[in-house]
Amino acid sequence: MLEIIAGHEGPVESVAWSPDGRRLVSGSEDRTVRVWEAETGAGQVCLRGHEKVVRSVSCSPDGRRIASGAEDATVRVWDIETGAELACLRGHVDEVVAVAYSPDGRKIASGGGKTLRIWDAQTWAELRCLRGHRMGVYSLAWSPEGRQIVSGGGQTLRVWDAVGGAELGYMLGHRMGIWAVALSPDGHRIVSGGFQSIRLWRGETGEEVRVLHGHESLVDSLAYSPDGKRIFSASADGTVRIWDGKSGEELKCLRGHDGPVTSVVCSPDGRRLASGSADKTIRLWDAGA
Repeated sequence: MLEIIAGHEGPVESVAWSPDGRRLVSGSEDRTVRVWEAETGAGQVCLRGHEKVVRSVSCSPDGRRIASGAEDATVRVWDIETGAELACLRGHVDEVVAVAYSPDGRKIASGGGKTLRIWDAQTWAELRCLRGHRMGVYSLAWSPEGRQIVSGGGQTLRVWDAVGGAELGYMLGHRMGIWAVALSPDGHRIVSGGFQSIRLWRGETGEEVRVLHGHESLVDSLAYSPDGKRIFSASADGTVRIWDGKSGEELKCLRGHDGPVTSVVCSPDGRRLASGSADKTIRLWDAGA
């Protein structure tokens, strides 16, 4: 373990890196979004405005803005330097549990209840409302080129046309809920997390490739390394695990958090991991296996 960052007054629900790797952003049950200096762990800005638990955070590709989703059914956009709230996006009728900027930074996708919504990141207008999930959406990810979105809700993964909003396909395999989803940097693999298992799928066909076993509870978060060679997972069993992205072999199990681990993200240079936990801390790890 490289560093422990403390400051939140409640469990940390989500963590994101800034594109330059100099900052970390976190959302918490204490209803705040916080910005940290990654090198020292020093707090830079505390963003207040959400009225309930902040479930998800995402940095814009240019590093200037933060999008956050919360149980108050809003998506809020913030200036990362000043902490000013730039917009409050309303449309969801249920808690917003997933939010992500598109790769080009022009759109924001959010998931909550049984819907996904796509917003214009400049005008804040709602562009699309994607309906099809029969149970709550808990995770989403953009394809690398930004033309598709993959979402997990209930036991189903669904693939959407991010422009037209049409559902392109779905995948079944998890026996319980899907709590996390990520795409490989080349878009050829989709990885999803459920109860005690991680599943790998072919991005082009939706065919299941393999199942990764090792976690002893819910897999709450997944991420790829920038080169796509490693997969990182965070679980309610209190561990972060590193897997070979091709073979699915477990390479390392990282222990240190004193509670469920809710989020894991890899730094843009691929050298560090940041994980957030119910123990109210963010921890930094060596991403090498």
